[in-house]
Amino acid sequence: MILNLVKSMVKKTYRGILFLLFLSIMLICTVLIITFLADPVGMYEYIKSVFGISR
Repeated sequence: MILNLVKSMVKKTYRGILFLLFLSIMLICTVLIITFLADPVGMYEYIKSVFGISR
């Protein structure tokens, strides 16, 4: 009885953590896309400066 309760709690917690991880990844992607759409050239320059790409 108690073991089944613990198993279901662990499953719900695991599912909740996965869901929160999914939401945070979607939020980061959305913010990056909006930033890129707002200022494509500036975003491109920023990415080049971060990764040290110089052409």
